[in-house]
Amino acid sequence: MRTLRVPNNLLRELLTEAGWTGQALASAINALGAETGLRLQYQRASVTQWLSGTHPRPPVPELVAEAFSRKLGRPITVAATGLGPSEQADPGPWWEEDAVTRLVELCEDGVARREVLAGCVYSLAALSLPGWADLISAHPSPPPEGSAAARVGQAEADSAATMIGLFSDTDTAFGGGRARLALATYLRTTVAPWLRADASSKVHRELLVTAARLTYLCGFMCFDDELHGAAQRYYLTGLQLSGEAGDATGYAVTLRALSVQARLLGHHREAVNLAESAARVTTKVSTETRAFVYGQLAVANAANGDQRSAHECLGAAEKQLERVSSARTPVGAYHPAALSHQHAAIRACTGDRRGAITALTTSVRHRPIGERRSRAITLARLAELQLDDGQLEQACGTWERFLDDYPYLWSRRADTALHTLRARLRPHAKSTCARSLLTKATALSKAPSMG
Repeated sequence: MRTLRVPNNLLRELLTEAGWTGQALASAINALGAETGLRLQYQRASVTQWLSGTHPRPPVPELVAEAFSRKLGRPITVAATGLGPSEQADPGPWWEEDAVTRLVELCEDGVARREVLAGCVYSLAALSLPGWADLISAHPSPPPEGSAAARVGQAEADSAATMIGLFSDTDTAFGGGRARLALATYLRTTVAPWLRADASSKVHRELLVTAARLTYLCGFMCFDDELHGAAQRYYLTGLQLSGEAGDATGYAVTLRALSVQARLLGHHREAVNLAESAARVTTKVSTETRAFVYGQLAVANAANGDQRSAHECLGAAEKQLERVSSARTPVGAYHPAALSHQHAAIRACTGDRRGAITALTTSVRHRPIGERRSRAITLARLAELQLDDGQLEQACGTWERFLDDYPYLWSRRADTALHTLRARLRPHAKSTCARSLLTKATALSKAPSMG
């Protein structure tokens, strides 16, 4: 017997309240899908079907809820859209949950794979974060009785800490896609059980600090692969682990990463708020981390239109950087190349293209040799600015250097840069240098992955 569809009046009421047509909602969903790494092409007809009672597959209901949350300025659940279960339990603040349980769930088999991670929806509401004092006062629930493994000691803590440098070096040299699955597996199968095991307070705290750093790295690998919903979830879990460890450095570095992500996605006010929250704990962190945070606060302020604050914060970052020794940490490293990159970002916000070109050129010159991915992304951006400035031959030369690095990278950001190269140079295909570069870029775009 045919089942009758029940019209979705909840969705219709939300459309009316938002003042949206079906096409407007479809366009908002497509835009949000791009934030999560999905390429969606919904049209008004799809919304008409949902209004008639059909339910789209996940993560579309979550995208619909997020679209209305942003439009209406209040949290909208999937249940409220009529596209999911009518009853949903309120889980409460995420930072009061057990961090290790959240980490294991996030790193379950397959969750690190791109097709699954693309279903994680980036949420603006999730950026309403607790302050440092509130986060460290949230006590984690004890592990279930009988769940503790054999006792772990300093050897396990030291071996886990060593992995930070190994995974970080792999990421900076080859991109986030290269080791993301391996890192998620290591967190789930090795680090999480050690966090559940019997250990001294000192060893347990060291393991929490390391777990937070590795979770941050996994988030950044997702960010590099343009999986922003997944990256956000890893960052938030890293924040919680930092809070349990009482690690202000991990808290500040992860808030900074959330700020970078928000700015990239166009959420400028949120980017400033996150960077300001990170700056509030800079009295508790190293000089290098302080510079790292203030540099991002400068860029966030510039993107938000506050040039005075941007230059003040950039000056503070420069002063802190002058006091940094040559030794660098694998997470949160800050050096002259990063500072010059931020100079370029601020100048680009003010329309000073020539100044941005000069700053990016300096950034490339000072970039450490092992940071292949950052060098490639910077070169691609520099070439785009040079082309905008009418410097076709210089742009082709810069893009040629980008293509030298590209084959080594598993990075969706690098893939996007390659796509942009081809799109920007097609109108100049009559030029010898552009035609040669397009041929090389086309061949690379069709080449099989090195992985």
